[in-house]
Amino acid sequence: MFPSLPKVTIRQATSQDIASITRFMDQAVLVHRNLDWQPLMDWVTREPFLLRFEGQKLTSLFSCAADPPGTAWIHAFAMDHWSSDMEKTWHSLLEPSLAILQQEKSSLFTVALHEWYKNLLNATNFSIFQKIVVLNWNQSLPKPLPTPGNLIIRPMTQSDLDAVVSVDRQAFDPVWTISRASMECAFFSAAHASVAEMDDTIIGYELSTASHLSAHLTRLAVHPDFKHANIGYSLARLMLEYFQQLHINLVTVNTQQDNSASIGLYKKLGFSLTEESFPIYWREIAC
Repeated sequence: MFPSLPKVTIRQATSQDIASITRFMDQAVLVHRNLDWQPLMDWVTREPFLLRFEGQKLTSLFSCAADPPGTAWIHAFAMDHWSSDMEKTWHSLLEPSLAILQQEKSSLFTVALHEWYKNLLNATNFSIFQKIVVLNWNQSLPKPLPTPGNLIIRPMTQSDLDAVVSVDRQAFDPVWTISRASMECAFFSAAHASVAEMDDTIIGYELSTASHLSAHLTRLAVHPDFKHANIGYSLARLMLEYFQQLHINLVTVNTQQDNSASIGLYKKLGFSLTEESFPIYWREIAC
């Protein structure tokens, strides 16, 4: 007789699972993580964050809570081993998650950074939504351009975050906006953060991260009413000047392949397109 297979159970994670999830992620063989700022454990109590057990053993997990409401990204999918049943495991976690998102009327997106993950998405009715391209700075500081006389650019503070989120929501399509909680995480992880202000009103902002060797412009937004006033250019130029003074000359930025305005701005600042890119996938959810 063949030994019976362990019983498979799937359930929503709780705060009591954080320690076991942490151990699992340290040892998982297959891991997809979204390119966001919030630690994975921040999502544990947000539905759906599903855990799949074989017997008593945690073998895979899936997280895709909507944030902000209406837009959900797959924060994580992980398995503890390579398996010919990978697609079956993926389905077992994806389908109940889609049911939750359907009730919330949230769209589902994900970035594909690994071939095995792309294969899963292609096999399960995901479609390419957009492609993200990567640009590198040429290390030459661009010249200043004229801005409105009453414009002030200053360091961002925590008390600015509500106004920054408001600018973000007006500057970007919903799929690219981030929540107040994510913005706060981005602010605290930033190596450089600034706001553009006119008449005591924040109309633009910039957030960048850095290591000792490189920096990355993570967010740059300007209120649509001021998009032709060189404000985004000036915010980014001051960031480049700051990192140049620290002798950090490798600066990167990502943007959508079809965002000609954004690519044009970055080229004016001295960035060049690289051959690196990655696709954003979307799964239609019937309402």
